[in-house]
Amino acid sequence: MNSMLQTDFKLSDVEISDAQDIGHHVEVPAMQNGPLYRTMFPQFNTLIEAQREQITRWYIEMLENAFQAREERFLKVCSVNGTPVGFCGWTVIEQSYDRQQTGEPRKKEREKARKASWLPDTLDIDGWVALSNDLKAERYRVLKDLDNICRLTFMAVHPKYQRQGIGSMMMQRICKETDQQGRCGYVLAAPEGVPLYSKFGFEIVGHVETTHGTITSMFRPSQGPC
Repeated sequence: MNSMLQTDFKLSDVEISDAQDIGHHVEVPAMQNGPLYRTMFPQFNTLIEAQREQITRWYIEMLENAFQAREERFLKVCSVNGTPVGFCGWTVIEQSYDRQQTGEPRKKEREKARKASWLPDTLDIDGWVALSNDLKAERYRVLKDLDNICRLTFMAVHPKYQRQGIGSMMMQRICKETDQQGRCGYVLAAPEGVPLYSKFGFEIVGHVETTHGTITSMFRPSQGPC
């Protein structure tokens, strides 16, 4: 049994150069059992090593693009040997979410980037697009009339390091900043994330059902500045 404590881990900001290690050691291992990954890659049980590596390279490229764009905030948690074991990201929406959805410049840039990117051979594009649309619709339903939102976009801990307080370390930092700014919080949670978010005051406000499990829509009311 791993007896490492929170004090054995270090929380810090993410650099662009971290994408390779975070993709290999955190993001892909953590999400392989989740509804989103299994919808995107329905052959998940029969993937060969070369296919898994292609998927990992794709995720690494997406992380690099996200780190370079600087539209989101990111944190990593590393073990004593410097290997990332946890990772999170969030974005702040400071104007109406409803108005954000009609922002043509950002939409055009994202579409341009999507068209320029390659896709893994095993990706179920139709399944991915359909679920993405359902998730966007749920976000819009909950956030459409709100301002000053902290929306969690990434939260992952390597399976071997789960239930050791790493997720709580990251959530404590996010919630502290969120509360100082008087923001509400929002996340679409995979099944294993629901207890963590509930612990930090997120309430269940909806569900998106998939063939591989439920993605839970969770909202945290503003706690006001400290």
